[in-house]
Amino acid sequence: MKLKELTVTNFMPYKGKQTVCFPQHDTQNVMLLFGDNMRGKTSFLNAMRWGFYGVALGRHLRSIPRLNMINIEAATDGNWNMSVVLKFSDGGKSYEIRRLIEKKNHVSQPKVDADFEETVWLNIDGERQPGDTVENQINQIVPEEISRFFLFDGELLQEYENLLIEGDAQGEKIKEHIEQALGVPALIHGRDEFNSLLKDARRIQARDAKKNTELKRYAEQQTQLEIKLTSIENDLKDLEAERVDIEKKIDDIDDELKNTEGVQRKKVELEGLSAERKAIERQLVDLSNEQRELLKTAWLDVLHSNMSPLLETIKRRRDSLQTLVETKTKLSTQINMLQKSIDNPSCVTCNQVIPDEKIQPIRDQIASLRAEEELAVYNPEEIRQLNSKIDKLSVIRSANEGLRLQQNEDKQRQLDVRLIRVETKWDELQEEIREFDTDQIIRQRDKRDQYKALLARLNVDITNAKLARDKNIKEQDHIATLISKSAGGQGQKSSIRVNMYQDLESIFTKGIDQLRDGLRGDVEQYSSAAFAELTTEKSYRGLQINHNYGLSIVDQAGRVLKERSAGAEQVVALSLIDGLNRTARKSGPIVMDTPLGRLDPKHRSNVLKYLPKMADQVVLLVHDGEIDPDKDIQNFADRIGARYQIQRISATESRIVKSN
Repeated sequence: MKLKELTVTNFMPYKGKQTVCFPQHDTQNVMLLFGDNMRGKTSFLNAMRWGFYGVALGRHLRSIPRLNMINIEAATDGNWNMSVVLKFSDGGKSYEIRRLIEKKNHVSQPKVDADFEETVWLNIDGERQPGDTVENQINQIVPEEISRFFLFDGELLQEYENLLIEGDAQGEKIKEHIEQALGVPALIHGRDEFNSLLKDARRIQARDAKKNTELKRYAEQQTQLEIKLTSIENDLKDLEAERVDIEKKIDDIDDELKNTEGVQRKKVELEGLSAERKAIERQLVDLSNEQRELLKTAWLDVLHSNMSPLLETIKRRRDSLQTLVETKTKLSTQINMLQKSIDNPSCVTCNQVIPDEKIQPIRDQIASLRAEEELAVYNPEEIRQLNSKIDKLSVIRSANEGLRLQQNEDKQRQLDVRLIRVETKWDELQEEIREFDTDQIIRQRDKRDQYKALLARLNVDITNAKLARDKNIKEQDHIATLISKSAGGQGQKSSIRVNMYQDLESIFTKGIDQLRDGLRGDVEQYSSAAFAELTTEKSYRGLQINHNYGLSIVDQAGRVLKERSAGAEQVVALSLIDGLNRTARKSGPIVMDTPLGRLDPKHRSNVLKYLPKMADQVVLLVHDGEIDPDKDIQNFADRIGARYQIQRISATESRIVKSN
């Protein structure tokens, strides 16, 4: 894919209509866009992202509201229209995307996203595409999952350090983005689909097994495991949602610590939080009282759980004896009927005497039935005693005190979390109505540490929930296999389906592992080659990749460097980006915002020489402190196809102009 032209109208600092043309030459493939900080470099990157996908990203990769994307000066003049037009080519075809937002007619002063109407058009070789296919076609050409690796903020390159940290939440998110770009989710979705089909097949198999006396116990175990799995998965979903919320809180405090001025909170919120805190404390007191009451009768739950297996054993013995009673009764009835035909050997219809040769088989059958009857021995007194025991043991009932105690503790923990949040927010607001000082900053750091401790506990809970989920699934697979191999389950359609889906899921799981191993090997190879050209230290052997796609520097002796500088981190991150672009199922141009911020002059020189090789088009959004127009340009002057400058018109308006 090659970018041709970008036209923005009233997008963030760019008031009015402004157009940028991208270089099309095969070797002069670099475009430079110079601009001071806060003049619009990141906004230029966001204009491209919004044009393709309808989303612009701010700090911590959060979506920017539509209201904040419209140029302030234009909005003040009453012009609430904002648009981006992207022209590019791919596979010999020309594409044009037009994305526009307009204020809805009935809205006088927009305040939220819903106050705007968004429209998107896509033309291919001048032919308008159906509206319901546009987003899908865009993602076919430029998948959103790879956008992180061709539209990225160089200041966020340090995020890739998290890939080296086992269990790091940010690292896990980046890993997911990487695998999306490399095409791994295609197999993962296939495995998950078979997993869903396997769940249904196991459910049907358990239902069939209930009809078989020998398999009924397995079926009941399978049903209980399925119920437990649903509970585990729901808890896991809640925990992960809670983790996202806590991470957001930490990000918010980090932002506040970076900017310790401009307190803009209202005192009324403090009153609301105070009322909420008192309500939570009352609920905690009520739960504590309820817990004490439950503990008084919790012994019944323990006794019931111990008695239940014994009761089930007695019931099974009683049921087997009753089956003998029924069998003996049926045999006796059959013998009596046959004996009558011998005692009165005449046909009831025609009154003819039954011949002796037909009487003898009846006598033989009677003898056989009597022999079978003699084997059906039971003791009526034993049945009575068993029924008596069942009646006595059935009186011991449980009100699920254990489960209720656990639920009570879970509610208390959730309320404790809410209370921490409320108290932390209350403290924040209390500080925001006064001027910031060093004590306040320390307190904010303490709050952040509390959240991080809470986040660590949540991560442990999530890990334990995942382990419980995996254990449950293994147990279900084991029981399903036992049913399939049993005499009553062999040949059943449900068992055949279970076996088939288990095999298919296993194949896809192994395929995912093999694909990941192969992709990691390719990324490591390409990244090491890039690193060799980017680094100024030529004695390094290369880079070593971990299962998270994190890259470590390896010295000549094969040892992994434990510590590395900020500049080295940036070089490694750029190497990873290059490796991913060369490995990804679909690549595109590279647009980098502030890619050289932490590099020394020698590394900057190496990077500038290598960047034009990373893609067919490279767009660098930089300031004069990163690239010296007089010194650094000479490193790749012959590769520059276009240069632009962002000019400041006012604090809220910038203009892009072409420069020589």
